[in-house]
Amino acid sequence: MRPYIMKVLVAFVCLLGSVQGALAVDHLRLTDIRSLGMGGSGVVQSALFNPALVALSEDKLIRMGYFNRYNLRELGTVSGSFYFPNDLLSAGMNISSFGYDAYRESLFRLFAGKRLGERWALGVGIQYALLQTELFEEAPSRLSADMGLTFSPVDNLLTGLLIMNVPSVKLGGKDIDVKDFSFYYIQVGFQWEFINNLFISGHLGNDGERALSGGLGMEYVPFERFSLRAGVAGEPFLPSFGAGYGFRHFGVDVSVVYHPVLGASTGFGLSYTL
Repeated sequence: MRPYIMKVLVAFVCLLGSVQGALAVDHLRLTDIRSLGMGGSGVVQSALFNPALVALSEDKLIRMGYFNRYNLRELGTVSGSFYFPNDLLSAGMNISSFGYDAYRESLFRLFAGKRLGERWALGVGIQYALLQTELFEEAPSRLSADMGLTFSPVDNLLTGLLIMNVPSVKLGGKDIDVKDFSFYYIQVGFQWEFINNLFISGHLGNDGERALSGGLGMEYVPFERFSLRAGVAGEPFLPSFGAGYGFRHFGVDVSVVYHPVLGASTGFGLSYTL
């Protein structure tokens, strides 16, 4: 009986964060593990956020990721992605799942990007999100779209703009007010190769309901194919650390994000270049 009660309580906490916006987080729309380790500037680092970035990718890529919040198995997000860049139209897909049997959020996403000259790129993403929980008889769902833009004004500097979940249409559970299924989000950011092998990134974002949120991060490559990362995100204050290593066609990334009250969250990513 106790394990069942615990599962219901965890489901209720997850649902509270979605319905009331108390956690102010979208469990499914995480940046990749590399970006999480350096402040989470997804607008210039992750095609899982900004679809225009798939147009800047040079190789076909398969990526898997797992992010575990506060060492609770029930609060884990697993995702898988495939990037297919080409000269005509670069495209990709992503599937993400958060939670466990009593409370599960799922996301299915398709995105495409196109270079507009040497310095501009434009991308569009379409996603379907579904919430399944024992606390609701219905399964609320949402169909939404994203638009992303990147611009490189000078060499070694990339800037980005992301408008997320606009438009957003509910397809089920119309009487259930789930904030994660209706909010919009706007983010701007930059990534700059300050000196050789040292990258600095930053972003600002707003969803219309909170004050500005943002983050800063850096990545240093002391040796070929080995990276060290650190960053911080605000609202709340979340320092992060990470590392990455590549060998042959494989890449491995790890990250740690620390919450001052709830403790550490850890992420692990694996990629394969075709």
